Amino acid sequence: MEVGIIGAGPRGILVTSQLFNQYKYNSDQSAPLSITLFDPYGIGGRVWRADQWEGLIMNTPADQITLFTDESVNMTGKVFDGPCLFEWAPSDDAHDYLTSHGYSEAMINAARHLGSKDYAPRVLYGAYIRWFYDELLKLKPDEITVTLQEDQVTALTPQPGGGAKLATHDQTFKFDKVVMSLGQQDNYLSKSEQSFAQYAEDNHLRYLAPTHPGDADLSDIPAGEDILIRGLGLSFNDYISELTLGRGGQFMHNPDGSLSYQPSGREPRIIAGSGRGIPYYPKAISEKGYGEQVKPVFLTDANMDAASINGKLPYAKFIKLLTLDMALVYYSLVINDRYPSKSATAFKKQFIAADDPEMVVKSFGFEEEDHFDWDYILDPFKDVKVVSTQDYQSIILSWLDNVTTDAKMGSKTGPLGSALELLRDFRTQIREMVAKERLSNADYINKFLGQFDSDNNFLSIGAPALRSEQLSALIRSGLVIIMAPGMQVKGRDGWFVAASPKRNTDQFRSSTLLEARLPKPNLTISANPVLEDLVNNGNARPRILQADQQEVQLPSVDVDPKTDQLRNKAGNVEQDLYIWGLSLDGLRYITAASPRPGVNDPALQTADKIAANVLGVPSATNIQMN
Repeated sequence: MEVGIIGAGPRGILVTSQLFNQYKYNSDQSAPLSITLFDPYGIGGRVWRADQWEGLIMNTPADQITLFTDESVNMTGKVFDGPCLFEWAPSDDAHDYLTSHGYSEAMINAARHLGSKDYAPRVLYGAYIRWFYDELLKLKPDEITVTLQEDQVTALTPQPGGGAKLATHDQTFKFDKVVMSLGQQDNYLSKSEQSFAQYAEDNHLRYLAPTHPGDADLSDIPAGEDILIRGLGLSFNDYISELTLGRGGQFMHNPDGSLSYQPSGREPRIIAGSGRGIPYYPKAISEKGYGEQVKPVFLTDANMDAASINGKLPYAKFIKLLTLDMALVYYSLVINDRYPSKSATAFKKQFIAADDPEMVVKSFGFEEEDHFDWDYILDPFKDVKVVSTQDYQSIILSWLDNVTTDAKMGSKTGPLGSALELLRDFRTQIREMVAKERLSNADYINKFLGQFDSDNNFLSIGAPALRSEQLSALIRSGLVIIMAPGMQVKGRDGWFVAASPKRNTDQFRSSTLLEARLPKPNLTISANPVLEDLVNNGNARPRILQADQQEVQLPSVDVDPKTDQLRNKAGNVEQDLYIWGLSLDGLRYITAASPRPGVNDPALQTADKIAANVLGVPSATNIQMN
């Protein structure tokens, strides 16, 4: 059998690993197996490549990153156990690999001193992927051949008699099966982005459209110039790190434990904003052990069943159950931290058993500032209607320092950070809710995808607390200014001009505008040539849902949800083509997360399932597909 795998990032390598595993232990090995990997960036893929600034860090603690399987994973393949990223980094194997492959002394030193709860450089994770792949090849049976083609796949066509033809820029290949494991992709620019790009060209300005920060060339941004950044999420943190630390600046610890910033003199001044006008909440410092996750008390199958109407869970009920779990954790830790005369154990028992949990909260007499207020958490400044940019810096600093202090207490100790941590712990339950189609199509499209995805990113997919500390220091230094909520950018008089007109009359102009956001996976606007080819030739289509008597296209590629086999324009399954991961965003929940050990990780489950199906051997049931 000949198998093509498009994408040699973590998912492509996981499928390769599980093909080895299934072939060795579950197939009759009567015919040889040939695997060809395609990725223009080589093993590790685009996001984790070695030739990017080494200061870009991951967004998950090092002890929660793995490519190996373990006993927790629901699969039919044999467990292929090994070190997680944290265990590997300080090892002799890692040192020898990094040294022999020409990694910098700084990266070798970072690996040697990587702590379990540290956030590793992205370059280091790329090295871990390549080391894993090399170790995998050492265990390869003689009957398996593996080839890497560092080429971009431009076309993929299923063949009438079975299999598929694949083309790169200058070669064609035929395979029995093809697995698409695509990672971060580019999209065609929206109308407004095209307009900005054209305006920049016409007026000799700089415009950086949404892209991965590791790909962005910021070298021509001069020191001392005001620049505009739109977006306050993960990419924003990457860009300000590149434009400060990456230009020789340093953070120093003050006697009170806070940070201050010592500029190099090569930084620009950054004026940044977004619709919310608030940076993402920082991630709490991890206190989790191996495989440790909080289990829901309220967001359970039984409670969701009971709250459903005509078989569908109203979105408001989903939020109510979710926030009850969050409030339970929050108040229990608030009691431990601030109310020594009260019993957290008694509170938990009463809160869980109560018909009206809010009455329990009132009976415990919490101070107003200690109340869990979901609306306030989502919009901390909803009551701030008019505020100058200068005054807003004090407001944002106070909020930022408070949430960072809580995050530094830890993911099992800080009340707010621990409550927000549930949004990560409950991914399994939310994925199952999505897979079981518990929400009505209208609620799923308009409220879950239209609202909850954004809220979840804001609350739980922020940068490590360290980055929030650094941002606070940069604001205090005057090198970063955060605009009030409602940032708008226009091209005017040969400049990019930014304002928050609903909050103040301040305006900022610049010759540089950076869009600090990643392109979202979306089949209808994807600039990935293989996806374009599949759509143009009727071999793929977006997922379509019926809502309010209308057909609505999701951003996801349409697949058989049980197998991840591609559906063509007519809705028929292409038996020999598989696609998974980020391309299914919208059909699946949180597709970009890295595999985690000890938690029956869905990416590890899916890789095993696809590999078994490709080889035609028994696959596991009750898989949570990713």
